Amino acid sequence: MDLDNFLAQVTSDGPIAGVSLATLRAGERGIERYAGIRGSHDPAAVDAQTVFEAASLTKPLVAFIALQLIEEGRLDLHRPLIDICGEYVANDPRARAITAFHVLTHTSGLPNIVRDEAPLRTYFTPGERFSYGSSAFAWLQRAMETVGGASLETLACARVFAPLGMHHSSLHWQERFAENHAQGHEWEGEPVPKRRLPTAQASWSLLTTAFDYIVFVQAVLAGRGLSDESHAAWFEPRVNTRQVEVEDLRGEFPADPAVGWGLGWGIEIAQQCCFHWGNSPGFRALVLANRQTRDAIVWFANSARGLRLAHTVVPLSVAGEHPCIQWLNIGHL
Repeated sequence: MDLDNFLAQVTSDGPIAGVSLATLRAGERGIERYAGIRGSHDPAAVDAQTVFEAASLTKPLVAFIALQLIEEGRLDLHRPLIDICGEYVANDPRARAITAFHVLTHTSGLPNIVRDEAPLRTYFTPGERFSYGSSAFAWLQRAMETVGGASLETLACARVFAPLGMHHSSLHWQERFAENHAQGHEWEGEPVPKRRLPTAQASWSLLTTAFDYIVFVQAVLAGRGLSDESHAAWFEPRVNTRQVEVEDLRGEFPADPAVGWGLGWGIEIAQQCCFHWGNSPGFRALVLANRQTRDAIVWFANSARGLRLAHTVVPLSVAGEHPCIQWLNIGHL
């Protein structure tokens, strides 16, 4: 499979407007590919500086900062968040037990997205099992800002963006992104109005490029920024995910033996791979890395169909079977 031709095809006469993709090979920078256009707002070509919405690829970066704060003795992984920064879930006694550990492993019992059919409350005892819960990250963010003495954006700039040279990354909108950013598109190509968040959101607000994010992944695989003990703990599977649905508030689905969750990363248990995906209106993203070979791939697409690149681009970059693709129910283009 010729990757250039494939990306050119799916972005020219196919279902995806634009793609930004970068890889590592044995821990070193590999191929980088940019294809398609920035969006309906700007027909210019996607390039290495085009800023995409990373959605939940924000979470591993936030977990990295949290682990640094834990190493420094500022944040306690197992101390209830209510004792650190106050109440987040009103009138819910079970919520008083939620810790940073529960948030990072998605065992808090809180819903993924707060909505009419899933209001903000615990649906099971924290620590009981996995249910993907983005809403809990807002509480963790408050705790990190409390103990870190700064906004999450300030912490990220000092601890991640500046040290790693991630010059096109931020946890909130920057006017400097206006000249070269991607706009999302839904399933049939409908453009999504651009969001310009004024403040960081720990679960989903990262704006970045594939070039920048692969630099972060390179540092992750090399063990930079954390002690050996913390780095190993980051990737230890703490809980198995659930089959069929990533959010399982009522315990309807059996555990998935192939996919676990660590402190902010999804873990392909047998393959020694870590992963995360991103899903926000009009944008999709995926990062997958083998911790032994230090091969990795990340891509961002400004299309709701963007995860469907996985079946073609993952085998070209990270060898082996990858149960996360089945777990995420990724369809075909």
